[in-house]
Order: sequence, then structure tokens, then C-alpha cells
Amino acid sequence: MSSKSKRSEELNVKEEPNLTVNILEDNENTEVDEASRGGQEEECDSILISSKNIPECKNEPDEPCCSDVSYINVPVVISQFKICLQLENSVRFCEPVVCIKGSKKTLQLKECKLIPGTKKVFIRGVIKKVLEYASARCQSSKGTSGNIRYLTYIVPFECTTEISYINPPEIKTNKEQKFIPLEYHFVCEDKGYFNQNIICEILRYKINELMCREDVVPVENIKGQDCFYKMREKIVLNLHLRLMQNQVVCMNKGAN
Repeated sequence: MSSKSKRSEELNVKEEPNLTVNILEDNENTEVDEASRGGQEEECDSILISSKNIPECKNEPDEPCCSDVSYINVPVVISQFKICLQLENSVRFCEPVVCIKGSKKTLQLKECKLIPGTKKVFIRGVIKKVLEYASARCQSSKGTSGNIRYLTYIVPFECTTEISYINPPEIKTNKEQKFIPLEYHFVCEDKGYFNQNIICEILRYKINELMCREDVVPVENIKGQDCFYKMREKIVLNLHLRLMQNQVVCMNKGAN
């Protein structure tokens, strides 16, 4: 073997460890950088924002009535009354009708509001009706045939009435005072009250109605048989209502 080849092998053997060391050093530096970066991202300092002592405030008895009595919060009847409404409406069918088999009626009260400072009550609601009728889709000289069908519709009603009180409602009005300038200061005083809601209850109701046929058409080739496409209803509604409000009532402690 020549001297030149021996020298090149020795150089290669000596250079390989140096390369290995450099690679290891680069890997260690990379791991250290990644660890330092990860530590900075995960670092989170929790601190106390604020803390304070809440002082105790004194209270004084605020009795709604006189002393030596018990207090109860109970529903009190404000008024109980009956109203009578007269309604009229018309219904048009999409097919000829032979007869009305029956109807079901349900009352729904949408609004019953007492205006403060007056005795006027505004009432609004609907009557939901389900009508059962026999149709005459097929007509011939031998007779008529059809189906039993149902029609659902709503009859609205509304009115206002003046009532008399059994027990007057407890309604307090809020007072607001305007600003009074005093040199560089402003003096003002506002008073606010929260009133109990007035509840309206339906005690009972009664509906009387009259159905009148319109647009009557005779059936061909059948004497005395006819059908109709329109119906007019006349309704009398008797509605019994009660107004109530939760009020604080004083009772004697010795009373049974």
C-alpha cells in the first residue's frame, strides 16, 4: 500500500469523531431551545385581582301595620263580576254541506288588565271552535254521499267594563323629583315602589249560539233536499271573572 493511501485513511479516521461530536452538540442545542420555548409558552402567572372587606349595614324594623299583630301575605279579592258579550261571525265552506253534526267550544282569555287610578278593565280573548259537519261531494238522483269533516277556527272578542271594588287594590306610584342646582352640587330624591300584580281568574262561562244557513242550494233531482256553502253564527257569551292581588293583612295574635 502506498504512503498516500495510508495518510488518507488516517485523516478519515480522525475526522469522523469530530463530525459525530458536532452532530450531538447540535441536537443538544436544539433540545434546549425547544424546552426553553415550551416553558415560555406554558408559563402562566395567576394573581389576585382585588380583595376587600364588606362592612355590615344596620337595619330597622319596617312593619307594614301596627304592633302586636301578625302579618300574612294572602290573595285578596279585589272584584268579582260578570260580563255579557254579543258576537256575530260568518263561516264559508269549501264544499257543499248537508248538515252540522256538532261543535266543541273552548274559551281562552288573552288579556284582562285593570288600569291604575280607574276602575276600567280591558278584556280580550278568543273562542276556539271545532265544527263537525257532513259534506255532499257526490249528488245524484238516487241520493247524496260525502264525508264527515272537521273545521277549526277562532272567534275573537274584546271589551272594556267598569267594575266596583270589594277591596281596593294597593297601587303606589313612583315619584321623581327634578334636579335642584345648589352652587356646584345637585340635590335630587327619587322614590320607587314595586306593586303586586293583579291576577284575573275565570270562574265559569256559558256560550249560547244560533247557526243560520246561507247560500242554500237545492240538490238536483231530490225533492226537499238542499245544501249550503255559508253559515252565520250569533253568539251570546256570559263570562264570570275574579280579580285578585296579594296583599299584607294584619291579624290579631289572640284571634283563632
